[in-house]
Amino acid sequence: MDHQAHEAWVLGVQRKLYQWSKANPEDAWRDMWGWVTDLRVLRHAWQRVASNRGRHTAGIDGMTVGRIRNGIGEQRFLEGLQAELRSGAYRPSPARRKLIPKAGKPGQFRPLGIPTIKDRVVQGAVKTLLEPIFEAQFWHVSYGFRPGRSTHGALEHIRRAALPHKRDKDTRRNRMPYPWVLEGDIKGCFDNLSHHHLLERLRQRVADRRVTRLVGQFLKAGVLSEEQFLRTDAGTPQGGILSPLLANIALSAIEERYERWVYQRTKAHADRKCDGRTAAGRARYWDRMAGRCAFLPVRYADDFLVLVSGTREDAIAEKAALADYLHQTMGLELSPEKTKVTAMTEGFEFLGFRFIMHWDKRYGYGPRIEIPKAKAANLRRKVKARTGTSSTPCSLAAKLQELNPILRGWANY
Repeated sequence: MDHQAHEAWVLGVQRKLYQWSKANPEDAWRDMWGWVTDLRVLRHAWQRVASNRGRHTAGIDGMTVGRIRNGIGEQRFLEGLQAELRSGAYRPSPARRKLIPKAGKPGQFRPLGIPTIKDRVVQGAVKTLLEPIFEAQFWHVSYGFRPGRSTHGALEHIRRAALPHKRDKDTRRNRMPYPWVLEGDIKGCFDNLSHHHLLERLRQRVADRRVTRLVGQFLKAGVLSEEQFLRTDAGTPQGGILSPLLANIALSAIEERYERWVYQRTKAHADRKCDGRTAAGRARYWDRMAGRCAFLPVRYADDFLVLVSGTREDAIAEKAALADYLHQTMGLELSPEKTKVTAMTEGFEFLGFRFIMHWDKRYGYGPRIEIPKAKAANLRRKVKARTGTSSTPCSLAAKLQELNPILRGWANY
């Protein structure tokens, strides 16, 4: 019963922060430290860490959830952590660096920073309180690492945006809302985010210096790679509980660039008890009808694209302008080789799917989402390797047991 009461209290705090943030989108919350160090919030964060698959993976101190439970125990651990935080003695430890293979890219690895269990709990506590504040202000075209949002939601957003408008009389005469797409690729996004710019964006909504200072300490904690300490002067370590939220806070600058055509709740909307979704949609539509260029970004973490309702020259000019904007606002660079302008009729890949506008004699252009041929061929190779004549002899049950996770993962995505 105590556990349920504590969880209900934490949920109530989150609801309060979310409602305040939605009603006051231009203000900053001033006193959060008491909640960060509250035992109920720390216990909530501990439960998340203890139920995660990474609970058996230790940081640089060698401690796992199991060792803590079998040692000093959960209660004493949390009380000690609370005392450290309130006395100012707590300091984040460097993350342990581990290289993990990149999916679908043999021979390539990405660095993963594994924090200590203690740091994971503190990061979880901070995230518990920061997330509702920023969720209330994040743009509806952002889908990565957010509660209740997914890759499929991002794809559906693109599909709906690409549908010809019902008021568009030129639908059957090759009229597409967005004939061009700017495919964005940020060079080493998570490794190169500017700490200064990120913390400035954080301070716009959180005025408690103890919290922002703690986030800064996490960013500067460094990593330990093969017994060698490496400083982290930029970036958010992949593997930290707080990192995805911080990345979204930073990268929401992309949506801000296109605020005329993207809905976000503002103080004026809150006062009128309405939103700007209709206004943003009308701005996109009437700009297109007037021959003016309109843009619509869709982002999933650091993967993003911008739909362009103009000419190819407009899209190329926007590519250069966006590169300059990202460099100035977040210290990031677009990859010149991977960032490209593509015609919607040629198709493009995004989040593992291929998107293309196809022609229908009766209805004109319409969007279609396909499975890329390379991915389908890769699945066939995996299945053939486990079922072909050259595969290792084994029973049918063993083969099915090996195949089912592959097929289930494919079907689920």
